[in-house]
Amino acid sequence: MLNQIEDKFRVGASHTIGSYILPGEIIDTIYQQVNRKIKLTVSSCDEIVKAIKEQKLDLGFIESPIFDDSLVYIEWIDDELVICSKKQLPSSLGVEDLNRCRIVGRERGSISRIFIEDFLEKQGLSYYDFDSISEVDSPIAIIQSIKWSKPNAQITAVAIVSKLAIEYELKYNDLYESSINNTPIIRKFYILYREDSKYIDVIKNICEELLR
Repeated sequence: MLNQIEDKFRVGASHTIGSYILPGEIIDTIYQQVNRKIKLTVSSCDEIVKAIKEQKLDLGFIESPIFDDSLVYIEWIDDELVICSKKQLPSSLGVEDLNRCRIVGRERGSISRIFIEDFLEKQGLSYYDFDSISEVDSPIAIIQSIKWSKPNAQITAVAIVSKLAIEYELKYNDLYESSINNTPIIRKFYILYREDSKYIDVIKNICEELLR
């Protein structure tokens, strides 16, 4: 049993990536390179970075640039964040539109919340331009909150989430997307690892495959 545990290739991913991006084709790509069981851990970005440093994970994927000089970081893909809602809103929302929306977002101080706050500030806006704020501790819970919200409510529930995370819902009109001030919200996803990993050759092969 101990040998089986040690033989697993340990992958860590932040919540959006681990829940919505890796499962399926990407995990299959990793498996083809490592040819062993894969253990996927989903946690916060800072916990993934810490686990890579402490050699508790072999390969990490994060959605916020938490850099550490002892680790190798590779820019992976661009991720677009969008306003999602249960009912169709204007394609671009301004401050008056936000006044009629209740935002469901991550908790104050979280990396995702800070990123969105910075974007809003550049647009001359803030979380307080929404009618009200509800805080939830995971992207899955945020998306589910919007999916189960009442589309005909006087105040519309919205969230700012990864477009990749709601591809299915957008395709079948279960959720709708909007932007803010016609401005895209773009962030980078990163791959990270230790240069001295015992799997370094495999890791570099994985990175080459994922960057194609």
